[in-house]
Amino acid sequence: MAEAAAGMSWPLPNVLCPVANFCFYSSIYLSSLFLAALSVERYLGVVFPLHYKDRRRPGRAMAASVVLWLLACSHCSVTFVAQYHG
Repeated sequence: MAEAAAGMSWPLPNVLCPVANFCFYSSIYLSSLFLAALSVERYLGVVFPLHYKDRRRPGRAMAASVVLWLLACSHCSVTFVAQYHG
């Protein structure tokens, strides 16, 4: 966005260009993964209401969030390395 607003020239330091791309793409992956996780959680709550109610724990939600963050950031870091260093 900053590049398009500046007439297709990058006005910020060069080191911020890959960082901005990393943040942009990781936010896309994270939002998609969290929507999918929320859909699975809701599905399990509807299909197995009594069984799933007892299995919900804040620790599991935190662990799932950490796994999703690591998955999205690791995928974007591979893209970052391949695009800017390879």
